[in-house]
Order: sequence, then structure tokens, then C-alpha cells
Amino acid sequence: MTLKARLLTAAAAVAVAAPLAAPSSALAAGFALKEQSVSGQGTAYAGVTAGGNGDASAMFYNPATMGLISGNQIVQTASGIMVGAKVEDARATRATRLGGSSISGNATPGDIGQDAVVPAGYFVYSVNDDLKLGLSANGPWGLVTNYGDNWIGRYHGIRSDLKTYNFTPTVSYRINPMFTVGGGVQIQYAKAKLSQASDFGASRLGRPGALDVTSDVTGDDWGWGFTLGALIQPTTSTRVGLAYRSAVKHTLTGTVSFTGLPASLASALPTQGARADMTTPDIASIGLYQEITDRWAVMADVQWTNWSRFKELRVNVNNPALNSLTEENWKDTWYYALGTSYKVNDDLTLRGGVAFDKGAVDVETRTPRIPEQNRYWLSVGAGYRLTESLQVDAAYSHVFIPSTSVHLTDDLTGAEAGRGNLSANYKSGIDIIGVQARLSF
Repeated sequence: MTLKARLLTAAAAVAVAAPLAAPSSALAAGFALKEQSVSGQGTAYAGVTAGGNGDASAMFYNPATMGLISGNQIVQTASGIMVGAKVEDARATRATRLGGSSISGNATPGDIGQDAVVPAGYFVYSVNDDLKLGLSANGPWGLVTNYGDNWIGRYHGIRSDLKTYNFTPTVSYRINPMFTVGGGVQIQYAKAKLSQASDFGASRLGRPGALDVTSDVTGDDWGWGFTLGALIQPTTSTRVGLAYRSAVKHTLTGTVSFTGLPASLASALPTQGARADMTTPDIASIGLYQEITDRWAVMADVQWTNWSRFKELRVNVNNPALNSLTEENWKDTWYYALGTSYKVNDDLTLRGGVAFDKGAVDVETRTPRIPEQNRYWLSVGAGYRLTESLQVDAAYSHVFIPSTSVHLTDDLTGAEAGRGNLSANYKSGIDIIGVQARLSF
């Protein structure tokens, strides 16, 4: 095998293995994980749709940006996400018609988020100057919240865990010096676990709080979608990118198991099949990259996410009497980012950016599973070329999240009847540190 062939094989292996290194976990907008490019993170992802970050990781946001790559390139990223999401002043009571008594348990579960490392890998192969082939591997959607089994809101949810792994073969073609198009096929694996307690004492024994039963639903599925993009270069210093990432539909199939029942009743609730439909939202974005001088550039991105697809969380069980439904009714969101980069010299580039990430949930429909809110990004980063073929990048972001709250009322009607009234305040923030290596050959 030639050296070039070995490099190409190694590149493909790196790209495919990248998202398997660690679970995806973050309190991002909805359950999206933007952390797919460290060079892009430095500008708060401003300009990534137009390839403003200057490397193969831009293909996640717009497959047409592969047309900017000369030769072949491998990019490996790792983003450390440190989540702080603390519950304060939590209160829970039973429905008034059940007496309105307080629900016992832990009112201060502490930090419900989970820190994680989110990797991503990219490989671009130049067939010629116009035709590029690529492969990327990412974890684009993910979430973990965990309150502990004994928290007072356990009837609304205990643990929510979603992981996705995306593998995207991609192609781009430069039609002429001004116009490049690209597209790819998303091959996505999703795995989820949901835990929740039920007040069997109230529903079956007539004695609220006398018996809690915890259900654990697990399921997984493969789905597919696509990505499309275009890159327009009206001048050598101006680029406009347009991109679309399709929704991916999943039917997660698995099992539901129950704990907490006395031995005499355990046979009444055996482990059985369960399924849940989930569709990740589609995303459309536009990006701008503009060089002001040969060293200084400004950039912007606007992204729309179709979160209104997420209307409900429904779990269907073999025994229909055990089906579960949580109304979500999310709204579409917008992400706005502005950034800049400055080349100190031929080797060192500095970056900075700000962004506003609109939350998808109003207080009327916010649940403790995903107590999300608006986000404000502040990012800085740098790239340094170590050799002609190797560059490293690093970035830091702090995501400011205003205090938010959950207020749910139980009037014993609807799908969520019997879960109790719940009020809780949240104080949250996220710190992200990313490192990236880029090899060109």
C-alpha cells in the first residue's frame, strides 16, 4: 500500500470513529449540539455556512464548503462541555382533588446536567480542483438530564438521555469560479433512555404516595436524511453560503421495565416492548464571509431550526394502558451570530464572536426533562500553523443562560393527569473548551 493510500485509509478511520469516543451531552438549544467545529467555535459559528473557519469542519454546516479545500484534509475536533444547571426553590404538590398534599422527596437535586467531551471527525479527498469527496462523523443531537430517583418532580421525569451518531458521505462540485454546490446523505443512529416515576399509590391503591413505581424506557433506531448546500463567491474577498440539513425520522424501539413493585405485584408489570417516534428538526442557514483587508475578515450566520416538529413525547407500550404522553409544543428558533478573524501573521489567526440562540420553549410548556431557555454566546479562539501541513486550533465559549422556571399544573385531566403540580427555578450556564487538529496533504 502506498503512503497516500495509507493516509486516506487512516483519514477515513478517524472520521468514522470520531463520535464514538464519548457520549453527547449538553444543555444546548433544544437538544442540538452546535459543537462540531473548534475553528468555527472561535467566532461563535459566525460564517461557518460560508466556510469562514477555513477548514473541512465547515462541511457539517454546508457541504459546498468542501470546494474551498486544496488537496486532501483531515480534521479532528474535541469539545469539552461543562454544564451547570442547578434547581432552586422546587415545590411539588398533588392535585387539589387528591388533597393537594406535598410530594415528599429531594427538592434540591443539585446539578442536573452532565459534563462531556464531544468529538467530530472530517475527511476531504480532492478528485480534482472541482470535485471533492468527503466523510464526516458527528454527534449532532444529544441531551442528558438526571435529577435522581427521589426528587420531588419524579412523576414528570427523572432521567432523559439521548445520543445520536451521524455518518455523512458528501460530495461537492465547483460549477464555475463563482458557484459551488454540495450534498450528502445522513446516516444516523439514535439511542434514548427515559426514566419516570408513577404514583401507583394514588392511581391503584387510593393512597397517594403509598407506592411509587419507576419505569425505564430504552430504545434505538437507524434513520437517514440529507444535506444540501451552495457557495457563492461574487468576488475573491466575499462568500455567501446557503445550506439545508433535513429532518431525520426515527421510531425508537426497545423495552420498558419497572422497579418498585412488591414481589406480589411484580408479575402484573413485566418487562415488555415499547416504542417512541422522534424526528430531529430540519435546519436552514445562510452565512456571509467578507475580507476587509488581507488580514482582517468579518462574518455572520443566521440559522433557522424547525423545532415546531416536536409537539409531543409519546411512548407506546405493548400494554396500551401504560402508554405515556408529554405535550411539548415547541416553537421554531433562530440563531444569529457575528464574528471576526485577524491574521497576526502567516501562522497565527485570532478569532472572536457573539451569538444569540433563541429558546424553543415558553414557560407554559417547559418541562423538567429539557428546561431550556434563550442563550447568549461569547467566544474567542485562535489557530496556529505548526508546519506547512499541520495546524492546531483552540477556542473557549461561555454561554450565558438567564434564570428560568418550570410551572406545571395538574387538574387530573389530559395525558399528564396524576403527575402533580410542580414549580422549580433553574440557574444555568455552559463553558466550552475546544481543541482541533488539521492535517493537509
